[in-house]
Amino acid sequence: MAFLTWIHWLAILHIVPYGWANSTNCDFDKRCRCSLRNDFLNVDCSNSGKIAVPTVPTNVYTFNVSHNDILLIRNGTFKNLSYLVTLDLSSNRLKTIEPDAFIGLHSLKQFILQNNKLRYHHAVFPTNIFRPVVSLQSLNVQNNSLKYDHTFPDDIISDILTLESLYVDAIFVTRVLSFGKGYSLLKKMTKLFLGNCLLNEINRNTFVNLPYLEHLQISRCSIRVYNPSALQNLFRMKILNLSYNKLDFNGFSNLVEDTENMKFLETLILTNTFSTQMNLPKLLFYYLDATNIRELYINENFFVNATPEVEHIERLPDTLQYLDFSNNKLIDCRFDMPTLKKINMQYNLLGNFLASESYAPMFENDTSYLLETVDLSFNQMHTLKWSVFNNQLKLRIINLSNNFLSDISQLTKLEMLDLSNNNITSISNMQAKEAISNFSMKSAFKVDLSNNLFECVCKETVFLRWILKHVTVFHYIDRYTCKLDSGKVVNRNFVHNVEQVIEGCRDYTILVVCISLVLCLAIVTVVAGLIYRYRWKLRYMYYMTKSKWYRHKPPGTEGQYRYDAFLSYSDNKQNFIVKECIPKLEVERNLKLCIHQRDFIPGEEITVNITSAIRDSKKTICIITRAFLDSFYCNFEFNMARMENIYHR
Repeated sequence: MAFLTWIHWLAILHIVPYGWANSTNCDFDKRCRCSLRNDFLNVDCSNSGKIAVPTVPTNVYTFNVSHNDILLIRNGTFKNLSYLVTLDLSSNRLKTIEPDAFIGLHSLKQFILQNNKLRYHHAVFPTNIFRPVVSLQSLNVQNNSLKYDHTFPDDIISDILTLESLYVDAIFVTRVLSFGKGYSLLKKMTKLFLGNCLLNEINRNTFVNLPYLEHLQISRCSIRVYNPSALQNLFRMKILNLSYNKLDFNGFSNLVEDTENMKFLETLILTNTFSTQMNLPKLLFYYLDATNIRELYINENFFVNATPEVEHIERLPDTLQYLDFSNNKLIDCRFDMPTLKKINMQYNLLGNFLASESYAPMFENDTSYLLETVDLSFNQMHTLKWSVFNNQLKLRIINLSNNFLSDISQLTKLEMLDLSNNNITSISNMQAKEAISNFSMKSAFKVDLSNNLFECVCKETVFLRWILKHVTVFHYIDRYTCKLDSGKVVNRNFVHNVEQVIEGCRDYTILVVCISLVLCLAIVTVVAGLIYRYRWKLRYMYYMTKSKWYRHKPPGTEGQYRYDAFLSYSDNKQNFIVKECIPKLEVERNLKLCIHQRDFIPGEEITVNITSAIRDSKKTICIITRAFLDSFYCNFEFNMARMENIYHR
């Protein structure tokens, strides 16, 4: 990111010299604008229809004559401009420069000649033409030459010993580009930018005469072949931009090996550099670990797997702070990144990977990781582990927007959680709610849930109340969209709509409670009636169960009847029973009877004795008399049911 910012300001310096903000029409030429600064003039004659360089005062400091129709620069045009520091002649129709045209420009530091029709040969740039510019630091001659197999002649540029930055074209179709030996004299030239560029390949001779380069941009050159050791002599390289080329995997591997010699490399830009689908070379970070790499751009390529095929998770270089993997085809990206501060992985296919994996530190209690910003937008995520960034304590911004999340920690410095443009209808995950609630205690923390369709219905009142409780946390909350129970979608006044839904659900809740109480009362009434209706059967079942589990039985009697019959009678007929029934049945018929005066267990409840006698006897004989009916009236239904069960055996 720092590199892109630097390029932005560099472009501004090349195009817009300072001092135009308070400019007025110049006295010497009303079509030009002038501004005075410390007794020096900044003159802007751009877009003024000039066909020749106008004559200006001697105290001009910056001179902009771009976007005109100038065809020729004559000898002595600038001979009186000894204070001139910046000269911009870009976007004219220049074809010819006379040999002594630059005399007098001994203070010139920045010279811009881009976007003209200047051919790179001696007829246009005579030998020694640059000798007067003894202070020149930056020369831009890009977008001029269309001649194949040529770049700016080394015998012409070799006179500019103070040159630091060169912007030049290079179109080589039939042979390999090689900057001539004259470039080796430019020991201060640390920056080279190729503009109108077409290269099929580069090899070890391409930059052999530029060993002092620290910043090299050879982007948009259609490079297909990167031969081994093509950049191996660029030991001082700090910023390397090879974006928008067409390298294959072999070329990438050769480039990776060359980086091992670039001990000072800080920024490597490989945006849209590779033309085929591939996995990340497994030794990429091994070689980069020998450099001072801080920013790495591998975006807009066709990488599928960024996880090296090694047994352990590979550790990113300790110096790396920014990693851009955006706009690839990644389905797997797994690294240990203790020093990384920002990572951009938007527009990939990491949905399945992130559903089960996390970027938490390797060791659970390690709190030294430096990650601050993560962009995982546009990754086709349907689910996400809430602990995906656990223990990344310095994490401030997480962008999860434009996914398919339907629901969503230890991130103490989190400031922005972007969940916009997903499929979130509510947040039911308690861990997520607790984390957001904890973050809400910090005034800086914000959650963006815009462009989701929330269900504003009674079943989500818990979630809706939670939102209202933390309303200050949600970014652009009034723009949130609500889907009501009727199916109507409302996209304005979210807070007001939620309050109305909660109020309506409160009345509905009271109605539900009342109906529930009535139903409960009805059920209790029905159950009580059934219990009363079948109270004797229930009592019988109770005593039978109690007798079964608590009555003592002699060992070995389970499954046998102790008596042939249980004789039930009233005490008023005791003489009849003792003198007539018992002798006839027990003596004459040899039956064993259960008689309550004789066989009931003393101290046991009468009901227990009766039910036990019925159960232990094959038959039950009832002597029915008026006294018997009076005595057993309350237990009649009870005994009849038991007898019926016994007779049906």
